[in-house]
Amino acid sequence: MDKNIFLVGSNKIQKSILKPFDEIICDFFDSLSQDIFKKKNKFQESDILTFGFWLRKKNILKLKDNFYDNEFKLPLGIIFHITPNNVPINFAYSLFFGLITGNTNIVKVPSKKYFQVEYLCQTINNLLKIKRFSILKKMINIIRYENDDKITEEISKMSNARIIWGGDQTVKKIKSISAPIKCVDISFPDRYSFSIIDTESLKNLSNSNFLNIVKNFFIDNYTFDQNACNSSHLIYWVGEEKDNKLIKKFWVELNNYVNQKIDYPGTVSTDKYNKICSDIINFSNIKKLKKYSKSLHVVTLKKLLTENEYQRGQWGYFYQYLSSDLRVLPKIITEKYQTLSYYGFSPDFFKKFILENQIKGIDRIVPLGRSMEMSYLWDGYNLLRALTRIIDIK
Repeated sequence: MDKNIFLVGSNKIQKSILKPFDEIICDFFDSLSQDIFKKKNKFQESDILTFGFWLRKKNILKLKDNFYDNEFKLPLGIIFHITPNNVPINFAYSLFFGLITGNTNIVKVPSKKYFQVEYLCQTINNLLKIKRFSILKKMINIIRYENDDKITEEISKMSNARIIWGGDQTVKKIKSISAPIKCVDISFPDRYSFSIIDTESLKNLSNSNFLNIVKNFFIDNYTFDQNACNSSHLIYWVGEEKDNKLIKKFWVELNNYVNQKIDYPGTVSTDKYNKICSDIINFSNIKKLKKYSKSLHVVTLKKLLTENEYQRGQWGYFYQYLSSDLRVLPKIITEKYQTLSYYGFSPDFFKKFILENQIKGIDRIVPLGRSMEMSYLWDGYNLLRALTRIIDIK
């Protein structure tokens, strides 16, 4: 491999493993977390700070407690990570799961240069110069290259697992490239997410608590400009027609808050106009369109369709539907659905709802404000288990 594609590591890749949650690995991530917070005033990118907070030692030790049981686990070996272009910080989380489980990692980052990637690669390189962490040099390889099947095939041939993040076509393309017969493919293809909000639960909130719900919605959906798989596209309001005034208040407050935080370029308005035209032409279920500002457009739907997963927004373009019950949902939810974020319901309600209706989609159910939280449980996988092998010793 061309050494010029390496941001971290060397083109002489060798399998080098440590036990999962080895003390050196845990200390390395704790040092990375500390470096991020020492420089926190320099970052406009909140996703780096979120990653730094997530890396703190307390969280890692909690993951360790969830990992260890009576089974004897070892790393798989070499993990090839193909990370998405639309969420620049994703590569860092993927690397974390590969390294914390003791594996050697080859992480392909987006071909576009992002500050998050440049800063973290520079910081990782600096940490690897510390004698205590030098053992990790062979285990962390971060590369950047334009799509090149030859390079991808070369890395795939030495891989014990591939973590593939991206659109459906990307996943299919990578999976079509040959790898060792025991190579494990862990795929995270294109997904669709939505929110359910109970209007009754909003009615008696104080203004400050109401605004907190709005802020939580903002965190979920504007952090990555609504581009992440766990960003909501559809808002399902559980309520009556008389609640439309309350729903409008929610959107007005959101619009005010968004415009304090984000100033989208003018091209976003053009993109949204084109999106509106496309929706009117392609979908029969549109009841009303409301533009609050270039940062927020809301499309009210007459009904939900099985094609709803194709009704997607960016930069604050949401679809909404109002109904007094949830019985229509099981008819439209497919395996494409990933995250359901909610307000005004209990976890037990959703457990019962999923079992009774035999829901075949949805892998995550979280309160509003927590859809962007990374977890070792993702898209139905336990990543800590998936990247290790169990040895049965009698």
